[in-house]
Amino acid sequence: MKWTIHELVKLEHVNNEIDELIDLSSYIEGTDIVAISPVHVVGDFEVYDREEFVFYLDIDCTLTLECAITLKEVLYPMNLSVEESFTTFQNDDSTIIEGITIDLLPIIWSNILLEKPMRVLSEDAYENFDLGNTEFEDEEDTQNAFAKLKDYEK
Repeated sequence: MKWTIHELVKLEHVNNEIDELIDLSSYIEGTDIVAISPVHVVGDFEVYDREEFVFYLDIDCTLTLECAITLKEVLYPMNLSVEESFTTFQNDDSTIIEGITIDLLPIIWSNILLEKPMRVLSEDAYENFDLGNTEFEDEEDTQNAFAKLKDYEK
């Protein structure tokens, strides 16, 4: 998903639509993502004065993550809508084009990471959940955290 500026200007009036299936499985190393399905990217782009390129993308994929309690694998479907702007000039709302190419793979990957939940739970996560040998204090002691201090003398 990489184009030169010249290619995008030529394609703007001919075919400015994007419909691709990309494999980002090599990107998951070093993350807590167990697996990622092929990512389906659909959208289009617009060119303004040959200096600004705006992409409107819908990103669909399924992440496989570990349950925070049981460590079982959980499928997490993702559906994202992204608007990304690239410019040849300095702008706070856009990414500056370095060189003559625009690469959408890092943009797509960073949006997936930003929208990924910090933790997921499997459907049966609490079925066999055991607090272990946790002992709770009497209700009287827990209501006043400083209750035992009255027993100490100066």
